[in-house]
Amino acid sequence: MADENENPPKDTPPAGGNPADEQGAADPEKAGDKTSPAADAQGGAGGGKAAGGDTPPANGGAAGGGGANNTPLSTALNPQIVQAVGTTNHAVLNGAGPGANGIAYQKVAQAAAYAVQDSTDYMRNIMSMASATTGVALQKMLVEKTTDPYADIIKAATQAVTDAQQTFTNVGTASSGVVKDFDSMA
Repeated sequence: MADENENPPKDTPPAGGNPADEQGAADPEKAGDKTSPAADAQGGAGGGKAAGGDTPPANGGAAGGGGANNTPLSTALNPQIVQAVGTTNHAVLNGAGPGANGIAYQKVAQAAAYAVQDSTDYMRNIMSMASATTGVALQKMLVEKTTDPYADIIKAATQAVTDAQQTFTNVGTASSGVVKDFDSMA
């Protein structure tokens, strides 16, 4: 057996110390049977004995071995802390459903609004081009004193505006349907 002074265990509580302070145990009688986590990790490095005593560590650590702390987590933690964490988790997870649905609904509604906005921009741009095209075609008709091919150009520009208006209506109807359908699923 190795001499206890050769490799004394580090970070072990002094003899006669309060084990409840070291372990966080609520019951002082049970806490007296436990060693500190540092002594467990050393595996009883002084011949398997706790500092200042003749009793081997409670975890059965052998000399030079790496003993493990066998204290169950549920008894090593303060029950009030365990209950507080459980209550917090329950409150957060139960409140997440409605909040998550609300956020998802907002994202769908925002995407539908963007689609309508883009459709509005498209229609506005087509109307601007159609106005410019019609103006140039009318000017050419007056200068050249002929309607051919300018009447067809004006007709095509007018049809482009009508198509853009139909696209705007289709996008608006589809966007509204998506938002209503999502609301009924949520």
